[in-house]
Amino acid sequence: MIRDGQGGWGLGDGGSRRGSVYVYFSLLAVVVLFFHKPLFSAEYTFPWDFRGVQVPLITVLRDQLSANHFALWNPYTYCGYPIYANIQACFFHPLVFASALISSRLSLSDWPSSLPILLEWAVVLQVWIGGVAAYYLFREFDLRSAAAWTGAVMFETGSYFASRAEHIDSMMAAAWMPLAWLAVWKLRHKPRVDWLAALAFALGMSVWGGFPQATVAVFGSTLVFAALLAVLRLARAKVIAWTCCGCVLGVLLAAVPFIPTTQLTELSVAKYRLDWLGTGGGLYWQSLVSLIAPNHYNIFDISRFTGPGDPTFLYLYSSIGGLLLAIFALLLAVVTRRNRITLLFALLLAFGMFWMLGDKTIVWRIFFPLLPEQVRIGIHPEYTYCIFSLAIAGLAAMGLDSIRISDLARWAIGAIIAVDLFLVGSGRPMNNSSIQQDPGVTRDTFDGNAHCLDEIRRYVNERVPPWRIDTVDSSMEWTYGAPILQVPSASGISPLALENTIQLRLFLHDGNRWGWYYPLEKLDSPVLDLMNVRYVLTRAADIPRFAALTKFRHVASLPGTEVFENTAVLPRFYFVRRARQVASLAEAHELIEQHRIDLHETAITEQPIDLPSADDSGSAGDVKVVKYEPSRIELSLEASRASLLVLSETYYPGWKAWIDEQPTAIHSVDIALRGVVVPAGAHQLRMEFRPAILPVSLGISLATAILLAIFALMYRVKAR
Repeated sequence: MIRDGQGGWGLGDGGSRRGSVYVYFSLLAVVVLFFHKPLFSAEYTFPWDFRGVQVPLITVLRDQLSANHFALWNPYTYCGYPIYANIQACFFHPLVFASALISSRLSLSDWPSSLPILLEWAVVLQVWIGGVAAYYLFREFDLRSAAAWTGAVMFETGSYFASRAEHIDSMMAAAWMPLAWLAVWKLRHKPRVDWLAALAFALGMSVWGGFPQATVAVFGSTLVFAALLAVLRLARAKVIAWTCCGCVLGVLLAAVPFIPTTQLTELSVAKYRLDWLGTGGGLYWQSLVSLIAPNHYNIFDISRFTGPGDPTFLYLYSSIGGLLLAIFALLLAVVTRRNRITLLFALLLAFGMFWMLGDKTIVWRIFFPLLPEQVRIGIHPEYTYCIFSLAIAGLAAMGLDSIRISDLARWAIGAIIAVDLFLVGSGRPMNNSSIQQDPGVTRDTFDGNAHCLDEIRRYVNERVPPWRIDTVDSSMEWTYGAPILQVPSASGISPLALENTIQLRLFLHDGNRWGWYYPLEKLDSPVLDLMNVRYVLTRAADIPRFAALTKFRHVASLPGTEVFENTAVLPRFYFVRRARQVASLAEAHELIEQHRIDLHETAITEQPIDLPSADDSGSAGDVKVVKYEPSRIELSLEASRASLLVLSETYYPGWKAWIDEQPTAIHSVDIALRGVVVPAGAHQLRMEFRPAILPVSLGISLATAILLAIFALMYRVKAR
């Protein structure tokens, strides 16, 4: 039971199970009502990156589960991509996996709406769990139920979650912050294995959420919370050590998404992110205006928005009543000079504000460059205002608890704040998008047009595997929607894009090494042929550019899209006669850019590959596709001599190959592709994606979970 701070028992107090049930259901009702449009109607959805990043990624998982396979490899973008290792895909998150599994068992007619709606419910349920944890966190400070409930409602439907719906992974990560703080508070006097397990679970789930920037905020704020408890003498200093232990256990618990993503980061352009980050970024000072006037910059009307930065980063509104209550709590603490809990949350508020403003403060610009490079890559201040949100909710709860009024009046104030947050924030562009106004891509339509999609599919599906497409303008819908449309693209959109793939894309478009989306610009590059791009999509205004190149043939005019065929395209799988070893990437660039090498006849390799001398007559061999699946390829080969088979598929650790069931090496060729040496004669090639790092990571996560559960249970039994 949880005792009311003033000796009484109010609605939702632990004194009765019925009261606790009221709290749970009321907090659930508040957050469900706030997001009611996308949760209950297929006509609405979460906006922007939810549709452009999360849904396409999880669609790959959904489709593979429908075939009773787990998704490891995405064949639709970047000439193949290790999707399981992209932490933003959230494949290992229990609720995300359940959503994809349920959707995979529904009929295709239900698919367009089932997956997004199930994902939205998975996110909202976690926000509700965060609200419940926030309620119990505030109750631990002897606050009345009405005050704790009000603070929890502010956290659920205030600034962060009201404006972060486009990044559901950031919501799933931040939702576990209250439980992490609560666990640290429970550990303040003595070590308790059950609450250490709870801490590890909360931090682990934050990692599983799939948004490293928000996860860093959860871990960082939890450590600061523990340090402040020790400094303010609210806990023994050992609480810091136990919190660090919980952080380590949390990472081990989340090893299955964490370790593969770490490997992918080292092989992707993400390691160069500092080139783009500069001084680190952060919210603008102008964002503080939204505490009082949330629509000051017209962010509720995207067509009129002229404020600085992303509109979702200019929304800190936590209700006028909540702001006044937080200010009252601070003033009261200054006057009385006694309330260390208020001081604790005031310091957390200041810490959260400092972090979220980032390089907009002088101190940050001095401090940030001193951090290790690997740490700086993961710190994005503009995504960390969840700390500010929880701290201001806690202060508001303390302010409401300090007012000398009846419990009924406190509940009334809490209800008014909940209504305020709903009326101001619900259904806004930051958390709601109309399908009718922005059709986007679905399995059956492209931007609401079924004919256009059907025609593109007809072209690319002329053979198995399908031809790839590319785009000249910034038609990102074809790229990010490729897994949904099931139209393979040689391009992609991901901050974890493989470095070798981007090096190939840089032959097609000038850019930086940290860039991860480059549409086609250099139409005459042989790399376009190498990447198996048979069809290029563009606008009518670009027709003269294509007409000037004989390799392109205009084949269709579709609504808003012109389709050109690349007649010089190379097959997806083909033999080459020669292998040309290069000492550096620069040498490879020189060979290709100056057209000093025929990629149809010669492959560029990093390691020496011995092939017999070949004359220029006759075919090097024949390739027939037996089976093509995302994580498995089977080919029937007929080589006229020992040759190098080039596969226009991305090279990545974890791919294994067998020729006639005998293991054979896979070579990195042409900067980013795979190559296999094939002896003369008829052979069968089998290639499968079996990343050894996955079972190791899964074993660490399972072992950590089992041990924590056993020790926590033993502790509870012994305590009884």
